[in-house]
Amino acid sequence: MLNHRKLFWRLSVIVFLASCARLWAAKLVDVSPLDNEYLMIHLLDGDVTHLDNGQGQHAFKAHHHIRGQDTVKLYEPAVNTSAATQPASWTLASAADAAYGISGKHPRACHRKTKVNGHAEKEWSGSDYVYEYTYEHFLYLHLPSKLKQGTTYTLTLDQSINSDVAARTFTFDIYTAVSEAVHVNLVGYHPQSPAKSADLYVWMGDGGARDYTDYAGNTVYLYDVTSGQSHNAGAVSFWKQSGQDVGWYNLTRSAVWNADFAAFATPGTWRLAIEGVGCSQDFELGEDIYYQPFRTCVQGFFYMRIGQDSTGGIRPVPRRPLYLPDTDPPQCKVYLTTMHPWHNEWSSFSSGDVWDNPDDWKRFRKSGNPANPHAWGGHSDALDWDRHLGHISIIYDLLLPFVLTGGSIDNDDLGIAESGNGIPDIVDEARNEVDFWLRLRDGRGYAHGLTNPNNQHELFQAAPTAVAAWANAANAAMLADCFRLAGNQSLMETYRDSAVKAFTYASNLSNQMLDEKQNIGESQIRGRDLKMQAAAYLFNVSGDTYYEDIVKEESVCTGPQAILDDYGSGSSLNQIWATAGYLMTPQSVNYPGLYAYMKASIIRQAINKEAGLIASRPSRRATDKNAGYFRTIHHVHRTMIAHAITDDASEKELFRKAMELEADYGLGRNPLNMIQMTTATTPLAGKRSVQGAYTSGRNDGSPGLHPGHTPYMNLDDWFCGMTMGCPSRLHEKSYPTNFKNTWPIGEGYFNTRYVWAHNEFTPQQTMRGKTALYGYLYGLGSKAGSVSEIAFDKQRGDAAVDNSICFAHRRLSVQTPGEYTITLHDLAGRALWVERHTIGAQGLHYTLPLPTSSLSLMTVRGNGAQKTFRLLALNR
Repeated sequence: MLNHRKLFWRLSVIVFLASCARLWAAKLVDVSPLDNEYLMIHLLDGDVTHLDNGQGQHAFKAHHHIRGQDTVKLYEPAVNTSAATQPASWTLASAADAAYGISGKHPRACHRKTKVNGHAEKEWSGSDYVYEYTYEHFLYLHLPSKLKQGTTYTLTLDQSINSDVAARTFTFDIYTAVSEAVHVNLVGYHPQSPAKSADLYVWMGDGGARDYTDYAGNTVYLYDVTSGQSHNAGAVSFWKQSGQDVGWYNLTRSAVWNADFAAFATPGTWRLAIEGVGCSQDFELGEDIYYQPFRTCVQGFFYMRIGQDSTGGIRPVPRRPLYLPDTDPPQCKVYLTTMHPWHNEWSSFSSGDVWDNPDDWKRFRKSGNPANPHAWGGHSDALDWDRHLGHISIIYDLLLPFVLTGGSIDNDDLGIAESGNGIPDIVDEARNEVDFWLRLRDGRGYAHGLTNPNNQHELFQAAPTAVAAWANAANAAMLADCFRLAGNQSLMETYRDSAVKAFTYASNLSNQMLDEKQNIGESQIRGRDLKMQAAAYLFNVSGDTYYEDIVKEESVCTGPQAILDDYGSGSSLNQIWATAGYLMTPQSVNYPGLYAYMKASIIRQAINKEAGLIASRPSRRATDKNAGYFRTIHHVHRTMIAHAITDDASEKELFRKAMELEADYGLGRNPLNMIQMTTATTPLAGKRSVQGAYTSGRNDGSPGLHPGHTPYMNLDDWFCGMTMGCPSRLHEKSYPTNFKNTWPIGEGYFNTRYVWAHNEFTPQQTMRGKTALYGYLYGLGSKAGSVSEIAFDKQRGDAAVDNSICFAHRRLSVQTPGEYTITLHDLAGRALWVERHTIGAQGLHYTLPLPTSSLSLMTVRGNGAQKTFRLLALNR
């Protein structure tokens, strides 16, 4: 029998070994239980870091290759994968678990998967850049005996593995040991959500999918991170076998078990823990849980603006150059042309994407080379600068949740340039795009878009078309209706008049192009659909039945089975936004039959094409099946509208559940346990999220890339003449091989900022639907409040009152009991401080510090209410 002195000596040796690092070897990142039968080991062969000091001639410009922009750090020798997959290379020991003892035991088996974790762009050579790749390895050790709850173990690694650490000690505690098999919404859940979803599954490379059949019925706990208390919240249940999912991809490559906790509703910071498995990362339960995802999405659009100079000290700074004609760059010009998509040479005058080939447009410049000095603004795609009519769907999806919630999403604190101006930021962001299109005038006509710039900073403006005129009418009319909802009469009238002008112009054309089609992301919209959309919102703001008659005339809803949009199928119509406008009208409806058919059609399509899909997919996602390779999109527009209009309680619950399940997937409940957008510089930056994407924000002096951008994560090769167009070069050395057919496609993300065919994005494809969804859920979850202005001096502050929330004389008073978060932040959205308070019957009376800058914002959220104060510091 081992005496205590010998036991102490052996344990001391193990602890010493665990603290020793080999200076030149692969980097051991983590040893963590996957569950009580498997360990997961994470090792790196190298890392890539990117220059981001905001200095040098190419700083802020994103497109330019910079010599020495990437630093590759190799941990050598690399992992010996042959040794690492041998059971004898690993020994697990525990003085507290007799099944292992101090001598330890080897695992039964070892499984592996390997993929790229870093991508460096080096010098130019021949026809492409030289790229260097670094790799990460995940080892899965099948243990000989189950780990015991609360017990400490030490894993010793054989030197042949080439790890920099010889041993690592861990404790198997389901409340603190994060398991990659547990998938949750990393941001959190609304307390009243009908679908607080969590999944249990993992794919172990050449070990295949982990079988959790024996864990069905195990208890699911909610662990209070603040108090350390756990609460029984449900049990594990089987959901679906591995199978096809969004875009006909197999996203999980594994059967899925659920660990939902629908009945649990206590606000706070929590972890989900599963008996015998482990826990999730931390998340929140709170009524404004979708605020930060929504805010980050809106910032994503802000950072796609062209011509947006930095204002109010916003960091990171917007993209450069500005492409303001005659200003930045000084030689920037936008020339008017006679070319447009219905020109008889459109299909032959250029090749590929014609908007990317500006020099091909030169021969179509109008006589005298006239230029448009007002052609600036709008939103680009990824690192492009062109803005064509396909971008108009950005406007409609930014404004849709505002329309559906009756204008309740009136936050003026989202961290864009206009924050604090008294106009809801979501409306301001859409307005930026609306104004851009109104500036593209050529005489009385409305132009079809702008090309990318050439090397001389010249851009070319497409000729006017009737479709562009109808689009401008629809853009301005929908924006006018949102200003009506926001109570801004002056701006409502301004954009109403702009819509009427465009509508009248298009109506008077000899060729109104009503049946011509325009691509808008993965859908198409006809001229007559845009005409109907403009009419619907003009009816809302004017009550003029002339416009309602046009809605009736153009609508395809001649019965309850009408198809309003067949997303992703090449459908030649889209009446979704027009129909939403009429269904939400404040006017008396003169066509009740049409209204009833619209309502029935929307609800039927929401069930058949979106919400109903949650019952058949392993992921429980609700997005339209025709997503193609844009598997990171959220497209649940019909479900959003149906939820807003249905009178049936069971339908409303289904639609709410479907929207939240779809949102949960993109916010972390996916195979990679990551938020599927960039989050650097936002409050979500501490969560696992997209790091590398083909987007802006490089070398600008702020960490990471611009926030709010969701890459395609496409795996199909588009152009392998250069690595930038060839995703297979990212996964060709993965293990197991044949990535597209053997891996879960939900794990098909590679941390690169250079391969546009993989990590590019377009706002009208991967961002607009996500913003609409998060915005609508946020609007449902909490009441957004108005902005009041408080003038400070050292003696007093003017008062502002909003029902239960009152601010006066530097004293914040909240009378209604509940959980409240108080945030002081600058106009860039950076939190200066955040405090959380549980308010009882006695209320809260709290003295706030004076703002440290001349202008800042304070937001109080909780208990279904929100109030934002704009704080002005006055030194008298």
